[in-house]
This record gives sequence, structure tokens and C-alpha cells, in this order.
Amino acid sequence: MNIAIIGLGLMGSSYAMALSKAGHTVYGIDRDPEAVRLALAKKWIQFGSTDLKKALEQASCIILCMYPNDVKSFLKTYNDHFQTGQIITDICGVKFLEETMDFQIKKAVYCPHHPMAGKEKSGGLYADDAIFQGANFLITPFSNTPSFAIDTLKRLAEEMGFGSITVLSCSEHNRLIAYTSQLTHALAVALINSDPFINTKAFIGDSYRDLTRIAMINETLWSELFLENRTFLTEHIDRFSAELQKIKTALINQDEEQLKTLFRQSTEKRKEMEQ
Repeated sequence: MNIAIIGLGLMGSSYAMALSKAGHTVYGIDRDPEAVRLALAKKWIQFGSTDLKKALEQASCIILCMYPNDVKSFLKTYNDHFQTGQIITDICGVKFLEETMDFQIKKAVYCPHHPMAGKEKSGGLYADDAIFQGANFLITPFSNTPSFAIDTLKRLAEEMGFGSITVLSCSEHNRLIAYTSQLTHALAVALINSDPFINTKAFIGDSYRDLTRIAMINETLWSELFLENRTFLTEHIDRFSAELQKIKTALINQDEEQLKTLFRQSTEKRKEMEQ
């Protein structure tokens, strides 16, 4: 299959690596010529350019590995250049709702997805297709997305080594991701920023390291993700704040039984995740 990857950062280059290994012909496009040269030198892509023309003409599937606002701009700008039956997909961590888009994809088929994988570092230099092994893969089709596009993404996900593959609506995706991904990043940021005057380096253990690992964050990307999904995210922040308040109240009241109850609840819920 001819596949074009637009954006050769960490994720785009990792996709290129995995899809090339699976036997696909990969076109790599990036505005940075150094990113293209790296991908060509590593043989992650078979064709590379800063020009979209050939990729748009030759690719059966175009994977947009770029920030949310750039995806919107790309879809609008190149809508007239897409081919009939071409699959257009993006890997953004928040999905645009069909009813809020102010334009329609014309000839091509739009079928977004979200790979639940990544690293704290960015750039093609850190590309690694091992991040996909066993990871979750979410497909978020529009109401008019034909089944062949969904089936194609499922097949590509399997070839890349993903584990669980789930199909759900864009709205349901955004609601769930606000909790499992965006809230956790918000908590990591808030924790590490909450007491800047403590010399933590000499006193941290695994718990602090684990909780703050994702606080080393791409500020441009995650600002866009948070703002695009602000309604769902603020709801989850409110729920988390209410749970934290329960702990605070138990401490103020010296209520050991309430603390034990909360700890038992969290332990049982965490055990359920491992089943």
C-alpha cells in the first residue's frame, strides 16, 4: 500500500518505521528538510520531500502526524487535492466533532484515529516503533465513514503491533481521553508546580518519578489539546477536585475510617484494571 505520512516528528517517524517494516511504500513529508533526510537515511521512508504534490497523487492513505490546529488547516487547504477513495486520517489526541466542522471532505474518506503511545521526548531522532507494541489503538470514524476505511486502519494497527483496537465516536473518545490522558497530564503539571521551593531531588522516590514523568510536556501541543477538549477536561478536573477534597476533609477530621475506605476503593479499582 502507498502511504503518505505528513509530519516526521517522533510519531510520524515511528509510524514510518513500523509501516515500512510491514512492507508498505511510505512517502514522508515534512517542512524540515533535515527531518526528511534523517528518515531517508534510516530507510524509514522510500520517498521523501518537503513538497506534498507527489504524496497527494500517489498515496492510498494519508496519515497526518501534526498538531490539532495544523490538521484543521491542512484539511481545509488541500481538500480539493485529495483523490477519490483516498483515506485521510490523523493521530491527534483530541478529535474534531463532525457537527462542529465548518467544511466537508469532498472526494476522500476521513477516518481519524488515536494511537495511545508516545514518549516524553519529541523529534524524529527519538523515533521507535517499539512504543506501539501492545498499545491501545482508537478509531473514531465519522457517521459517513465507509467500513473499508475502518477495516484498513484496523489492519495497519495490527501490522504495527498494536494490541487492543477500539472503534468509538469522536465525542466518546474526547470524553474518555479527557480522563485517562489529559487529566493525568494536568495532575503531573500541577504536582510538580505546586511547591517549587522544596529541594525535591534529594528526597524523591519512584512514586514522585512515576507521577511526574509526563510533566516534561510539549507546551504547544498540549495547550492545543487541552483547549480543544476543555469542556470534558474541566468536568473531570472538578470530579478529581471533589475526590481530593474527601481526603483533605478526612485529614482535618482525623477520620481514619474514611481514609481507609477511600484507600480500599482505589485499591479495588486499580486491581480491576489488571484483570
